[in-house]
Amino acid sequence: MSNSENSALMALSELKNLEADRVREEEEARMAAEAAERHAREEAERIAREEAERRAAEEAARLAAERQAREAVEREERLRIQEAEARARAEQDARLKEEQMRLDAQVKLSEEKAKPKWPLVVVPVLVLGLAGAGVAVYMSQKQADAEAEQKARAEELARKQGEALEAVNAKLGQLEAEQKRMEDERNDLQKQIEDARGDEAKQKELEAKLAALDNKMAENEAAQEEAETKSGKRKRSSGKRKTSTTKDAGVVEKKTTGRKDKIGFGDSKDPLGGL
Repeated sequence: MSNSENSALMALSELKNLEADRVREEEEARMAAEAAERHAREEAERIAREEAERRAAEEAARLAAERQAREAVEREERLRIQEAEARARAEQDARLKEEQMRLDAQVKLSEEKAKPKWPLVVVPVLVLGLAGAGVAVYMSQKQADAEAEQKARAEELARKQGEALEAVNAKLGQLEAEQKRMEDERNDLQKQIEDARGDEAKQKELEAKLAALDNKMAENEAAQEEAETKSGKRKRSSGKRKTSTTKDAGVVEKKTTGRKDKIGFGDSKDPLGGL
C-alpha cells in the first residue's frame, strides 16, 4: 500500500473521529439543556409548594387567633351569666329571709297577745308567704336554666360552624395551591410549544399535554366552586375558560377565571356566624 493511500485512510479516519466527537458534543449539549430545563421546572414547583405551605401556615395562625378571641368572648359571657345568676339567688335568699323574719315577728306578736284565733290568721299568711317565695325561687331558677341552655346551644352551633368554615378554608387553600402549580406548569408548556416551532410532532405532543392540563384545571376550579357552594358563601361570577390553539405557530392562549377568596367567619347568613 502506497504512502498516499495510507494518508488518505488516516485523513478519513480523522474525519470520522471528528464527526463522532461533534455528534457526541451535540448529544451532551442536548442532555445538559434538558437537565437544566428539568431543574428549572423542579425549582419552580418547589417555590410554589413552599409558598402554598407558607400561606397555609399563615391561615392556620389567623384561624387560631380568631378562635382564641372568640373563646375569650364566650368565657366573659359565661362569667357574666354566672354572676347574674349568683346575684339573683342572693337577692332571692335575702327576700326569703326577710319574709321569714316578718312571719316570725307576726307569730311572736300573736303569741304575746294570746289571742285564741291567731292561728287562723298567721298560719294562712305563713303558708301563702312560703308558697309565694317557693314559686318565685322556682321561676327564677327555671329562667336561669333556660338561658343557660340557650347559651350552650348557641355556643355549640358557633363551634360547629367555625369547624366547618375552617375545613372549607383548608380545602380551598389546597385547591388554590394546586391551581397555582398547574398554572406554572401551563406557562412552561406554552414556552415549550413556542420553542418547538417547526417540529410538528413535538408540537402536537405538547398541545395534547396542554389540553389534558386544561381539563385538570377546569376540574380544580369546579371543585373550588363546589366547596364554596357547600359552605353557603355566595359564589363570585367568573368568565368561561376559553382555550384556542394556533396550529402553525404552536401558541396556546387561555383565559382563566380569577382566584376565589377564602371564606371567613361571618360570611354566611346565619345570625350566629359572627360568634
